[in-house]
This record gives sequence, structure tokens and C-alpha cells, in this order.
Amino acid sequence: MDLQNRERPVPGFATLVGGHVSVDHELADGDTVEPDEKRGSEILVLHTPGHSKGSISLFLHSEGALFCGDAVPVAGDLPIYEDAAASVQSVKRLRGLKGIHILLSSWDEPRTGDTAYQQMDMALDYIQKIHTAVLSSAGDCSDDLMVLTQKTAASLLLPPHAVTPLLARTFAANLSMRDKKNLFPDS
Repeated sequence: MDLQNRERPVPGFATLVGGHVSVDHELADGDTVEPDEKRGSEILVLHTPGHSKGSISLFLHSEGALFCGDAVPVAGDLPIYEDAAASVQSVKRLRGLKGIHILLSSWDEPRTGDTAYQQMDMALDYIQKIHTAVLSSAGDCSDDLMVLTQKTAASLLLPPHAVTPLLARTFAANLSMRDKKNLFPDS
């Protein structure tokens, strides 16, 4: 928890978790996990950075269930990622998976069938919308990141209480890509 608080401070984080967690085995992209050998329910591990460097998504192919955590932002909701380009690539990677029947993300209702894929399309559009808003705000703002965050949040119709250092970090991720107007020109 100390590392989390130092590297990615989240207001109220300690109230969200019960304490430190021991790690038995680190998962890597392409690993599979077999929680129940009798049922043949192999889970594929997909490295999906963007929200954070080590983010993963899990795909239970037998059920078509994709557990994407925070990898797929919800349009209009509070965006939290530390690398805009990696977020785009992760969503595009997940969008390319065949056989998704249900999309299960951290802050959204379960999405089934075609709506799962549509949700990922909307996430890509939202990341681009955020990027455009940040660049627009940066054009006529001071160098103060919190001022930029306030202005950008207002333009995205996010509530004033959403203006936090964590949201500023998200917007800073877009500033680091100032030279790119379109985050996914190859689409």
C-alpha cells in the first residue's frame, strides 16, 4: 500500500482495500491460469497497460468473458490512465479479441454481445476526446497543471470535485503527446 500511495495516490485508497497482499506468482502476457482443472476453465492473461504499467485483463475463453478492470474507460466517466498511447493500444488489442460475449470492467455494467465491442469503440473515442480537450486547454492555459485540469474537466463536463491530482496525472499523460492530434491515425 505504501508503494501505491507513493506512485499512484488515490484519495481514500486505504478504505478500499483491506491491507497488503502477498504475491505468490507474477502473471505475464500470454500466461494461462487454470483455476479448476476439472472444468477446463483456462483464463488467458493479457497485458493491458495504460491505466497503469502492470495492468492486466483476463479472458475466460470458454465463457467469452473478458475481465478488463480499468483498461476500458467509460465515456463521460472519470478517466484514469497514466499513458494515453498505451491505453489506446490496450483497448484496440482487447477490441480485436474474437469471441467476447460479455465485457466486465471495473466501473461499468456488464456489456454483452455486440455492445461489448461498441463499448470499446466508445472508449477509444473518449480517450481521443480527452486528448483533444487537453490540447485545446493547454493552448490558452498557464503552465499550472491543476489550472489545466480544471479547465479540461469543465470542457468534458466532469464535476468540479473530479479535479484531483489523479485526474491531473491523466491529463498530463496527454500533454506528453502534444505532437499528436490523433491518438490512433492508423484506424
